[in-house]
Amino acid sequence: MLYIKEKGIMALILALAVIEAVAAGTIPMTALAILVIGLAYGFMNPIECIKERTAWLIVAALAGGVADSMNAIPIAGMYINHIVDSVAVAAGGVWVANFATSMYNRVKP
Repeated sequence: MLYIKEKGIMALILALAVIEAVAAGTIPMTALAILVIGLAYGFMNPIECIKERTAWLIVAALAGGVADSMNAIPIAGMYINHIVDSVAVAAGGVWVANFATSMYNRVKP
């Protein structure tokens, strides 16, 4: 059941990213919604493996820069760029939630 929830949340993030890329401004504060969903995903699915947490951090930090190069693709590049940027925002939320959970688990009695 947890697997289905994970897939559903990722599908929601991707759907919001695509909607924002295609019809920017249709849903107010979409980036904030994507970030909050990423945070919720991170708190619901704490990641114990440091390598996986590091991978989320790398995606959050570098995906936006790599996505900017997609603008070189005619017509579709700006949409791909915007979608990847939105997914990077969600990845940042997942990482922050997991970082906070990890710190909490280290200091709790």
